[in-house]
Amino acid sequence: MTNKALSFVSILFGLKPSRRYFPEEKQVCVFNKRPILYRDFSPNSAQESINELQQRLQAKGFLLTLSGKFDLETEEAVIKFQKANNLQVDGVVGPLSWACLFYPRIYRNQKSISPKLQDAVKELQTILNEEGFFKKAPDGYFNRETERGVKRFQRIYGLKDDGIVGAATWAVLLGMRQKIDNKSFLQLVYFISPQSWFLWEQLLMISCILLGIYYSPIPGDDPEWNTALATAYGLTCIVPFLLDYLPLKPSKRSSFPLFQYAPYVLTGIFWKPIISFLGTLFN
Repeated sequence: MTNKALSFVSILFGLKPSRRYFPEEKQVCVFNKRPILYRDFSPNSAQESINELQQRLQAKGFLLTLSGKFDLETEEAVIKFQKANNLQVDGVVGPLSWACLFYPRIYRNQKSISPKLQDAVKELQTILNEEGFFKKAPDGYFNRETERGVKRFQRIYGLKDDGIVGAATWAVLLGMRQKIDNKSFLQLVYFISPQSWFLWEQLLMISCILLGIYYSPIPGDDPEWNTALATAYGLTCIVPFLLDYLPLKPSKRSSFPLFQYAPYVLTGIFWKPIISFLGTLFN
């Protein structure tokens, strides 16, 4: 309900408007200023969290003194940390701030891959693998297959499907979500379960390559169906590796998601030169 609507309701029932009922403040109170409760929660748990928060902030260069209290200096350090990481600047350490404190921002083609980043990628791949978004064994390398798994996960859970694992994606990966069942709305939107999406994606790749083969503007005879199908299937295993070394960037326009498969149509159009080139490499 908007602030104008709240004011109208207050006037209608003769109530004095109060800022404490406005959504912005109410949301902060409900979701951020109440701790996560569990069976073994105790005052010691809160103290341990404050100590850990201050240690993390100090290690990242935002805090000097470890006071053991969430004092003004700690709040100022939290605010600086949130500004530096493009989080909501409110001084409240919620799920996104915790995720950003503990997990790095990772994506494909990062310039520097440290052991810490490799561990984070391996944990990401493990979670994706357990839920059917990533079929290979975790290896700690953020390759194209990992990026596709991240994008499928992001689409299923309503995140921006950019393949970048930031604070929001980490928070959802680590449990800040509802369990998806077979009749959920998101499953209906994407038609198939995330566990079987990789099969349909490969079928889409094969179809795009076949489209390029049979509708190629390059003069020449079309191959027989079985030859074209085998060629298309083989190229689906090669094209992702070729795209890693070509200066091509997938479309980021969410309104045209099929644009990311345009390189496969192009591969079908030039399938003969590609096959000839590959033949010379192995001969």
